[in-house]
Order: sequence, then structure tokens, then C-alpha cells
Amino acid sequence: MNAQEALSNSIRNIEMRLKEHERLLECLREGDEGTVAACLSLDCRHSIVMRETLLEVIEVLEDSRKAFKSPRLEALRKKLIRILAENI
Repeated sequence: MNAQEALSNSIRNIEMRLKEHERLLECLREGDEGTVAACLSLDCRHSIVMRETLLEVIEVLEDSRKAFKSPRLEALRKKLIRILAENI
């Protein structure tokens, strides 16, 4: 991984954390204790492992896109990025 890739990964991680904070703030605004508890579970071990795995898959797909020029792999990579951005 070069410096540019490391920076991109770092930015993605920061963006994910910001989304988590936005969700938590929204839960706190709603004032529902059950919802707040659910929001706090975003940092559970399973969620962290899933996020890390998705980032790794996306990175591998990005690295292989030059070698395989597959429209299906590109579509899958973009879908994973979108899902990660929307849900984590």
C-alpha cells in the first residue's frame, strides 16, 4: 500500500466514523433509550470486523481492476462502496 492508498483508507475510516456519530446524534435527538442503545452497538466487534473486511474486499477489487477489466467486478466494487458508505 502506498501513501496515497493509505490516505484514502484513512479518509474512508474518518467518513465512516462521522456517519456513526451522525446516527448517534439522531438517536439522542429522538430521545429513545432503546434506539440509543442500538446506535451504540455500531461499535460492536462484529460491526468492526465487517467494516474492515468490506474495506479489504474493496481494496482488492480496486487493485485487480486494472488486470481484469471486468464490468461485473467494477459494478460489485461500486456497490460495496455504496453499501459501506450508506450503512456504516
